[in-house]
Amino acid sequence: MAKTKYIVFTANVQPITSAKLRQVITDCINQKYEELYFLISSGGGDVFEGLSLAAYINALPMKTVMHNIGQVDSVATAIFASGKERIGSKNASFMFHGVSMNLEKSSLAESQLKELYNSLKKLKEDIAKGVSAYAGIELSKIQELMIEGGVTLTAEEAKTKGFISNIAEPTIPANADIISISNG
Repeated sequence: MAKTKYIVFTANVQPITSAKLRQVITDCINQKYEELYFLISSGGGDVFEGLSLAAYINALPMKTVMHNIGQVDSVATAIFASGKERIGSKNASFMFHGVSMNLEKSSLAESQLKELYNSLKKLKEDIAKGVSAYAGIELSKIQELMIEGGVTLTAEEAKTKGFISNIAEPTIPANADIISISNG
């Protein structure tokens, strides 16, 4: 039986939670785990953090299983897609949408607005390209999901579109090696 680490990630994708997840993954590589089994539910968050986590997970030398145990939204879809195997619980959902930016009260020149717009457009393209490449789904199909207002898929719809291979409830074996990362 493969040496498996179960990683529960029920957090927003932010620098602190991303750093914790990267450290857990790095420790697993150094401890010679053969499989990482992620139980994930995330509302998304920081695009830079999400895309870098997805690239890291995709590059791992071991089997990686992503299991959506609730919702996988926004940039968390790229993290989820980076798993070599992708499963959704029966009531799981997947939300795809464009990218937004929070601005404090500010005064911006036209050129700065254009720069911000181009930056947001590029981030949206990067998410779509990442999800497409990791999940093996045609880029245009991912771009269609990321329309204005967004699209939320049920587990059944995600399976039909090839985003997940199976719908099943998670089962963690007795004496499993498990760690949890949350917003707390």
